[in-house]
Amino acid sequence: MDIHSSQAAWVGASLFEQGGSVMYVLLLSAVIGLTYVIYCFLTLRRGSVMNPALVTVAEAEYGDRDFDSALAVCHREGGAFAEILAAVIATRSLSRGEAESIVEGAGRRAMHDLSRGTLALEVVSGTATLLGLLGTVLGMFNMMMQIREAGVKDVAAITGGIGEALITTIAGLFIAIPSYVAFVYFSRRVEDMVLMMEEYAIHLMARIRRGRPVPPPGEAERTERE
Repeated sequence: MDIHSSQAAWVGASLFEQGGSVMYVLLLSAVIGLTYVIYCFLTLRRGSVMNPALVTVAEAEYGDRDFDSALAVCHREGGAFAEILAAVIATRSLSRGEAESIVEGAGRRAMHDLSRGTLALEVVSGTATLLGLLGTVLGMFNMMMQIREAGVKDVAAITGGIGEALITTIAGLFIAIPSYVAFVYFSRRVEDMVLMMEEYAIHLMARIRRGRPVPPPGEAERTERE
């Protein structure tokens, strides 16, 4: 088992060296991509963005009660959802049009804040693809230079250049494809959470302004199905 592991490690190191200097940049891209996958996984959990304390604020029946405690919870918890709920409560005395405009702005900021990690994944996926292409071009260029110096009879010069080109292409795609899949997945998660936060905000605004209870998001649909 140890022998096979040593052989695999040696083959991997040999392929890395054959890929040329571009492989070091690709390795850095892989590390950055993996870092942001972990970051998105930890920060884009529903329980992390929409924690129970903020959901309680969003679903509470206020009536004529003091809103200071709700704002205090939003300021204490922080984050995108807290900012949206705080905007709804703070604009309760404004006209509906003005309040909706401010809340929409908070929603756009929430989308921007939550999308930081996904933007990095998009950059990594595009950069890795271009780096793989760059390695391909450099490998072919090195092959042409070696053929020019040694002649077409030097098979090692030809295979070495082709190997460098193929290795960097494979490495670039190997990094770009998972990064792009992660980007699409987490981007959809951000969209779903922002949509849910906006639904909570709309229902909270309606309860505050109409002074009567409004079903929380999804409850009306469940009632109709039942």
